[in-house]
Amino acid sequence: MSKNKRNMSADSFIVTINDGEPELHESSILNNYTIKADRNSKGSKQVEGEGWENAQILRPRYDPDELIELLDLNTYHERCVDAVATDASGKTYAMVPVADENQNEKFNQKEVNEFLEQCYPDINTLLYRGNYDHKSIGYGALELIRESTNNSPPLRLTHINAHTLRRHNDGFRVIQKIGKETVYFVIYGKNKMTDRIRRNHPELSELKNDVLFDVDADTGDLYPYNSLPPERKANELLWEMDYAPGTNYYGRPKIIASLGTILGDLSRGNYNTSFFKNYGMPSFAVTITGDFQDYDVDPEDPDYDVKKTLKYKITQQLKEVMKNPHSAVVVTIPSNETDGNVEVNIQPLSVETKDASFRLYRKDNRDEIIHAHGVDPSRLGIYDSGKLNGSNSKTVDNSYKISTVAPLKAENEKKINRLLREEFGVNDWKFKINTLDPKDNVLNIGIAKELWNMGAMTGRELIENFGEEFGLNKNTSSEYLDEYYVNGTPAKQLWQQTEFNNVYNNLEKVKNDLISEAEYNEEQEESDPSDSNVGISTKTNASFTERIKQALSR
Repeated sequence: MSKNKRNMSADSFIVTINDGEPELHESSILNNYTIKADRNSKGSKQVEGEGWENAQILRPRYDPDELIELLDLNTYHERCVDAVATDASGKTYAMVPVADENQNEKFNQKEVNEFLEQCYPDINTLLYRGNYDHKSIGYGALELIRESTNNSPPLRLTHINAHTLRRHNDGFRVIQKIGKETVYFVIYGKNKMTDRIRRNHPELSELKNDVLFDVDADTGDLYPYNSLPPERKANELLWEMDYAPGTNYYGRPKIIASLGTILGDLSRGNYNTSFFKNYGMPSFAVTITGDFQDYDVDPEDPDYDVKKTLKYKITQQLKEVMKNPHSAVVVTIPSNETDGNVEVNIQPLSVETKDASFRLYRKDNRDEIIHAHGVDPSRLGIYDSGKLNGSNSKTVDNSYKISTVAPLKAENEKKINRLLREEFGVNDWKFKINTLDPKDNVLNIGIAKELWNMGAMTGRELIENFGEEFGLNKNTSSEYLDEYYVNGTPAKQLWQQTEFNNVYNNLEKVKNDLISEAEYNEEQEESDPSDSNVGISTKTNASFTERIKQALSR
């Protein structure tokens, strides 16, 4: 055993390799990867960004900037957010009548089309960006821009970066801060007088409940409606978020429940990265047993040289192996006796088991993140065998569409239809996002074809539902598009043919009855010419029968 014996205390560290050199870090470094809850929560140490120190400004429960960083740290999280936002916002839209009797009714088509077409980027892209914010940080917003006058119809919509926004505790004001610049917005439809607002703003006490008021974009002060010039009036925001207890103004993104999963996957990735930075050198333990001598000088001695110690020499040998993986390790151990009785053991740890475990761990992490978002794995291009993507893949796909996409898509349509209803007076028509799934289109087109062949759908209804996808002109004035067809034949023509067939069948019956009566008279006269009831000679009767047949056969 070594002559120098020292008591060592046991500490825990995180080991990384930097340019081939091992480095030790305190284990608390992992705290840098966690997302702290609100400062008021137990154990939280979250620090809000500079410039938001205001008791009236509500802090998000989870830091939006750190939530955005998660998109860069995990591929599957970002892919899930993108997939849900894309499927819920679509690529095209259509204006469809609420009821059949409204399909020919005129509405503010010009104004509505101008509003939707002036949105830049297009309305579907704006909805996508709002949904992307919504699913990544818990909330999103679109800015409503009006024309020059305060009470004018909306001009267009535009996206606003949600992570730059903070809610005021009054529930209707929103503040955006970038650098030192701040601007106030108001939640659409929330700038209406209530008893609570009147108590906090006595300067507006004369306003009745549900009466609109204005918000100054620069100061956030409240004024009577239309009392501010347009350039000072705060714009409105269409705010979106999921309900979440404890964070009613900001919502909670789905990934919050899987933060530990992302942290674990980061640790797995860092471990694998350090493994390859270590030139594939496996983890190992070095033990030296027997009678040997190390550096005799006490470490406290001024002449102590660490480079002469056995520990240093072995460390240098291992570093050379890390740089030259195929080289040999030669370690000379100074023995206390001539014969020597020293054993050096370099024991590799179980690398294969760790690699296999990490592969399974990564797959489990991936599946948990996908499950947290409620996304069909095939939507991300993942086709694993087994239960995840086996015989129940159709069920998973339907669950994704119904449980994840449909509610967000309905919310998108609802907020646009609210604008059309309240700003343009459109009640009998609605904004509808066209589906993106080609499987759904094939199925829907097949059903529509059957309905058209059965006379249950017109050609114009087909164009209204599928025209955008195929570039069909839905404004054509052809009257034939409003007719119903049965197997390619106009339904009106079939009805006329049916009426004609009924008349024809009645005439056929009369014809057959007359012929039967004439033939009967012929038979009677031939059997008994003296019968006075016949009254017509055979020759004459036969001639009469022929004339009836000829007349009715024309």
